[in-house]
Amino acid sequence: MSTILRESRIETLHDQVVSEVAQRWAKAFQCRVTIKTGLDPQPWTDLPQESDILGWDFSPQGKDILWSAEIETDESLSDPDTYRKWQRVATPGIPHYLLIPRGTRALAEKMAASLDLRFSSIYEYGFVNGVVQVQ
Repeated sequence: MSTILRESRIETLHDQVVSEVAQRWAKAFQCRVTIKTGLDPQPWTDLPQESDILGWDFSPQGKDILWSAEIETDESLSDPDTYRKWQRVATPGIPHYLLIPRGTRALAEKMAASLDLRFSSIYEYGFVNGVVQVQ
């Protein structure tokens, strides 16, 4: 589902979900958040980031990664590279979340199981009046 979205500079469904979820989760987790979208392939922090969203904060040792999240679309769930990326970005001891389009949970769970990969949570998203709804 490629579409031009209302917010300026956000041109893909993926980037809209990344942006909206990152804003909400920064407040919910009370941490700093860095995103990786097609608009900004080089995140502004010096953290190594392959995940779509990275929650982090400062500590006496530097920057601590608190959690990461992957946002998938119908198109990306049909791409085998997506599943290899899941394996690359999963870091033991750091919560890792997956957000997928509503109705694709069975496929995502099957693929994660085939990789022996466990997400901290898998959420499904959809749109109501153009706003991302996460369940």
